[in-house]
Amino acid sequence: MIGYPAPKRVVVLGIHGSGKTSAVERIKDAYSSTARGLRPDQIIPTVGMNMARVSGTHLAMEMTFWDLGGAFGLRGIWENYFAEADACAYVVDGADEDALEEAMVELERALRNKKFSKRMPVLILSSKIDLSGPEGLEMVRASCEDVFARVDASPSSRSWSVFPVDAHRGLGVKPAIEWLTSALAPTHSYF
Repeated sequence: MIGYPAPKRVVVLGIHGSGKTSAVERIKDAYSSTARGLRPDQIIPTVGMNMARVSGTHLAMEMTFWDLGGAFGLRGIWENYFAEADACAYVVDGADEDALEEAMVELERALRNKKFSKRMPVLILSSKIDLSGPEGLEMVRASCEDVFARVDASPSSRSWSVFPVDAHRGLGVKPAIEWLTSALAPTHSYF
């Protein structure tokens, strides 16, 4: 349709317990007029995939989120979604310093996958900011800078950014999704 952007598909990745499903549920709360997100005490570990579609007057485009399981044995399915995805949201538990190295190894593995487009924007959600504070956010940001510097050693058109979120209360979700919609917005060139 003229004037309406095509729906965008966002693959949501991260290791087990990082807060992927909680973040997606808060995105539903913030942007879906028809579906409410699950309460934090209702969320169980994802086995396979959860899907959420959001659109509305406060969102510039329709978005479908593919929330993929992060347990070690489920990470092999991630690459099956890369070719069809328009963007990636990677969730890192900013309060779990012990899990950060594993999270960065999996982020780098995903970014190096041949099916993962170098033009695909990557939204990093530093979750559990209520527990980690600014120190956790800086730890996640510095680790991500290292990963992207290794993967994108040559100049690339990939855009990425780190946002702090508290997925229990939904804090930080809107600025993160606003950045993502901006990164996904079509650019127009006039001759």
